[in-house]
Amino acid sequence: MDTEAGSFAKLFDHSIVRPNATRTEVVQFGETAARLATATLTVQPHYIALAVELLRGTDVLVGTVVGFPHGNETPAMKQYQAEQVLDLGAQEIDMVMNIPALKNGEQQLFIRDIAGVVSAAEGRVVKVITENFYLSEDEKRRACEWIAQAGAHFVKTSTAYADGGATLEDVRLMHEVVNGRCQVKAAGGIRELPELLEYLRAGARRFGSTRTDQFVRAFQALPTEEKAIFAEFVPGLAGSV
Repeated sequence: MDTEAGSFAKLFDHSIVRPNATRTEVVQFGETAARLATATLTVQPHYIALAVELLRGTDVLVGTVVGFPHGNETPAMKQYQAEQVLDLGAQEIDMVMNIPALKNGEQQLFIRDIAGVVSAAEGRVVKVITENFYLSEDEKRRACEWIAQAGAHFVKTSTAYADGGATLEDVRLMHEVVNGRCQVKAAGGIRELPELLEYLRAGARRFGSTRTDQFVRAFQALPTEEKAIFAEFVPGLAGSV
C-alpha cells in the first residue's frame, strides 16, 4: 500500500457488524483492513478476540459496538458492555445513544448513558450513533449538543440498519452543532468517491464502510491533481501529493 492510499484509508472504519457475519467473512474483512491500513476493523463483540489476532503487528485498531443497534439499554448495562469489550481487546467503541431518553427530554439520563462509556474507555475513542432517521431536526441538534457535553469523541449519523443512512444535510447540521468539540462520522449509503468528497466538505472526518477497498482503489486511480483535493481533509496526505 503506497503512502497516499494509506493516509486516505485512515478515513475508514472497515466494518462488519451484520448479525449473520461468519468467521470466514470477518477474516476476509480483517485481511482487507490490514492490507489497506484503515483506521479500524469494526466487528461484533463476539469477534473481538479474532480481530485482535488478525491485526497483530499492524496499526489498525480494533473497533466494536455497544448498545447496538437500538441503544435502549440502561446506562449501567452500556458501561458494563464497554468494560467487557475493552477487556477483550477493543480499542474504539461505536455506541448507540438512548433514543427514547432523547425524545423524552431526559437530559441527565441521556448524558450519563454516554459518560459511563466514555469513562470506561479511559481516553479511547467513543463514537455515539444518533440514528438520524428516527429524529426531527430539533432532536438531531439536541442529541449532538448533549453528546458533546458528555465528552464523546465523535457523533455518528447511523447504524446503517435503520431505513436511512447518512445525508449531507445531517452531516452539515452535526458539524455545526458540535462546533469542534467532537468530530463527525458518516455511515450508511455512501457508495462513490465524489460523494465521499462532498461528505468531507460537509464536515465528516471518519466513515463506516463495507466498501473501503473500492474507495481506496478509486482514490489510487485519480490523477495527482485530483488526489490533492483530498489533502485538506486527510492528515498525512498533504506532503505526499
